[in-house]
Amino acid sequence: MFYLSDLFILGFNYLFLTSFENAIHKASHHKSSGKLYRWHKLHHKDYPVTRLESEIYIDSSDWFSNMFAIYSLSSMGILYFASSHRVFAIISTEALAYSMSITYLHEQFHLKNSWLLKYKWFKRHKRKHLIHHIKQDKNFSFLTTNIDKLQNSYLFDNERFNTVISNS
Repeated sequence: MFYLSDLFILGFNYLFLTSFENAIHKASHHKSSGKLYRWHKLHHKDYPVTRLESEIYIDSSDWFSNMFAIYSLSSMGILYFASSHRVFAIISTEALAYSMSITYLHEQFHLKNSWLLKYKWFKRHKRKHLIHHIKQDKNFSFLTTNIDKLQNSYLFDNERFNTVISNS
């Protein structure tokens, strides 16, 4: 049975997930975050400004060192003990679906011939993410621009993007 309160939980959790994603991604660009920084830096080495896309997705790290996953799972562990089973089931299901979605989309963003390129929404998000690789202090979020806009870290620079893409 689904309750109205479940909708509030889903909505609040979505706000938390997008904020958490932005914060952890932003932190991964600061040396002071240690292991998180070193792990994420590998991705930017895999996809430097000179090669934003590839035929197959390149990932120099492994799942056991995925710091985003480690922080997410740790948060879920804390939530398990701090909430009811119902709330945990709702939040963890949404968090898992969200995490799997952004992971899949992120891989597709870096593929030259993604099957999703036929969709305008995908092209828009891909361009926004690839701009992040060009200007690494911008566009930390994947599915929303709201948090980046609030933090003045949103950039949609077509000219710079087109120049880099045409040179790669």
